[in-house]
Amino acid sequence: MITNYWRVAWRSINRNKVYTLINIFGLALGICGCLVLFVITHYEFSFDRDHPDGGRIYRIVGEQQRGSGERRFMNSPDEDVAGFETQIPGFAATAGLFGYGGKISVPQAGGAPRSFDNSIPGSYMHTAVFTWPGYFDIFRYQWLAGFAGALNRPNNVVLTESRGQLYFGKIPAAEMIGKTVIYDDSLSVRVSGVVRDWVGNTDFGYTDFLSVTTATNSFLRKNIPKADWSSLSPHRSMAFVKLAPGVTSEQINARLALYIKDHVKFSQAGSKLTMYLQPLTALHFTSDFHRGDDGDGWRKPYLPSLYAMMGVAVFILLIGAVNFINLSTAVSMSRAREVGVRRVMGSRKWDIRLQFMVETLAITLFAVLLAILLVNPMFALFHDYVPEGVRFPLLSWSTLGFLAGMTVLTTLLAGFYPAWVLSSYDPVVSLKGGGAAGHDRARLRRALIVFQFTISLVFIIGSLVIGKQIAFMSHADKGFETDRVLTLMDWNDPPQKLQVYVNSVKNLPGVEKVLLEGTPPMGFAQNMDNFSFQPMGNEMHMVSAHMGNEEYIPFYRMRLVAGRNVLHSDSLRELVINETTARQMGCPTPRQAVGRMLYSQAPQGGIGKGYPVVGVVADFHVASFHDPIPPVVIENVPERKNCIAIKLLPTEKDTKAVKVVIAQLAAIWTKQFPADRPFQPAFLDESIGWLFGQEEKTAWLVNMAMGVTIFISCLGLFGLGLFTMRRRAKEISIRKVLGASVAAITTMLSKDFALLVGIAFCIATPVAWIVAERWLQDFVYRTELSFWIFVAAGMGALALALLTVGFQAVRAALVNPVESLRSE
Repeated sequence: MITNYWRVAWRSINRNKVYTLINIFGLALGICGCLVLFVITHYEFSFDRDHPDGGRIYRIVGEQQRGSGERRFMNSPDEDVAGFETQIPGFAATAGLFGYGGKISVPQAGGAPRSFDNSIPGSYMHTAVFTWPGYFDIFRYQWLAGFAGALNRPNNVVLTESRGQLYFGKIPAAEMIGKTVIYDDSLSVRVSGVVRDWVGNTDFGYTDFLSVTTATNSFLRKNIPKADWSSLSPHRSMAFVKLAPGVTSEQINARLALYIKDHVKFSQAGSKLTMYLQPLTALHFTSDFHRGDDGDGWRKPYLPSLYAMMGVAVFILLIGAVNFINLSTAVSMSRAREVGVRRVMGSRKWDIRLQFMVETLAITLFAVLLAILLVNPMFALFHDYVPEGVRFPLLSWSTLGFLAGMTVLTTLLAGFYPAWVLSSYDPVVSLKGGGAAGHDRARLRRALIVFQFTISLVFIIGSLVIGKQIAFMSHADKGFETDRVLTLMDWNDPPQKLQVYVNSVKNLPGVEKVLLEGTPPMGFAQNMDNFSFQPMGNEMHMVSAHMGNEEYIPFYRMRLVAGRNVLHSDSLRELVINETTARQMGCPTPRQAVGRMLYSQAPQGGIGKGYPVVGVVADFHVASFHDPIPPVVIENVPERKNCIAIKLLPTEKDTKAVKVVIAQLAAIWTKQFPADRPFQPAFLDESIGWLFGQEEKTAWLVNMAMGVTIFISCLGLFGLGLFTMRRRAKEISIRKVLGASVAAITTMLSKDFALLVGIAFCIATPVAWIVAERWLQDFVYRTELSFWIFVAAGMGALALALLTVGFQAVRAALVNPVESLRSE
């Protein structure tokens, strides 16, 4: 019986090649989209899922809110709450870690030391960290030599096996014990342990674990002064705990709240501090606090985007299934006699339904095979948007299980209704050449076409809105000049050494100006400072601090709206603020802020030295357009300058001339800096563009969904149009004989489809408007929803539909009537 089903299915597929190909392509695109998303999602959700006792491992995070309203996400405790790890019960193990970016070298017998990279590929984090022995009680590595207790002593380091082999060659782990590794040229440490590399995807790609006492007993004590948690500082360190069996995160969160209430005294009214446990599995995804500001440097996917991609894949599969249902019910009339004969010969309804489900399964299997072939080309085509470590493991159990599930789901989704319709034919009516409930099936087909084009129109409108917002952000006046500016960030070398490079390149041909600064005006990296507007009291305000001398404002062509620029000085003596800061100071106009004093925060806390405000610049953007322009202070603090900005001459416009200048800059850099300080310039306008990375990825996702849904919808429309032209061939011929023109016949055949697109437009417009408006609400600075976007989307969808159907209508209208009427 089953063999017969497959034989009949193959005959049906072979007899309806065009419709079969349309169904296969539509379903294959939907299945391929789901498969690609499954591979990516499975990869992203696999990070740090295999740690023993992973459900009991948490990071201590929090949020600090000042009385003035500023909020700051904290990825580790600060000194205000240090000590709670020993006073709050419920922890089985605790450990902190400090990232260490020092350069690494290993002595070589009879030669110069070999240098090694200290960065984790794919992140902004370093392979070396300072930590406590408790780190290995939380994260259970397999020990090959040595033991964790060695990290209680200074000048000891534990290495992973692969890192040890990189340093010393492929020797046994036991032979690595006692060997020397040097950090920052002078910090010599002894290898006291070797652990096996962690297997599986992880964000903790650390390879060099130095004892914390190594820092407290060396020149690094200024950064890590104490060997306890009082040295932890948000965005420079992290703290992890493993809960004791039976203890819940809710219990610890409640104890943390009580500890903060009893031990932390706020200097500013209305301030608040919240600390809580963040699950280990949540660390890989972007926090909900501040976009792109989690205080750690590993790559983090944006979780809402992953969910959106899943939804898009499901929609694409649904549209493919809709095509199948539409075409299957459309051609069902040609199989009415077949069903009638089967019923007369004794077949039951379930036998006929099973027969058509087998046909659907056969088509689905072809679609699955095509989808598998399309996965790697899809990854190659969109490699910029696919995480680097993603691979397509076809023979893994998870992939095979997903494919089996998709095959069954797609078969049921696409085949159940057509099988039910075909099996419901009355055998007597079928043998006379009729069907059953044809009007209802036609109404269903129209509804499904409306559904397809509604989804397509939503994506078209979404694509136009996102593109308009990205164009707005790219071309908006940011309050400073970004053209022809190259930046070089260097967090490891002192400003004095960077100044030598500045002096060396300022007179190069093609260079207009060179500036040593803290950070560019706008970008991911920002400095924050605390200032008080009053000489007395403890109310501090967090501001965006921009380190620059008298050249900073002219370099970026910022606009002074009151007062003057800072004067030349080799230290901090006066300040320039922006308009937002002036308003926060209570000044109705920028002019009134000139001459006022701002008071820095003293090292020990409280009010420190006061500095006069000598000028006010017009507000300029500092970070993403999602956030309002913050209060800004431009201050000249030489020791906090880590960036070189180079402005090229306006004459250096073509790519070839720019490459020549960059080559000269690189040559001088190579002479002055060691090999582990690579020359990595970035154009400022491109760096600012990275702030829009999430929006660009969203645009890519929506554009891809738009293209695929339109293609599948038009593919289905093509099949329905072809079926309609064949079914109405005699009607068309009679109309031509009676004098109807080609244009009139084309209009007649196309108007029904145009009406369906119009209905879809009416449904899609309010839905897309609501979705787009909510998406734009996430931006403080945004474009407006324009009516032309909806009109353009509707006209575009209508044009595509008419082009798809109209082509076949014209062909049908041009056929010689004799060919169709010959049998009459």
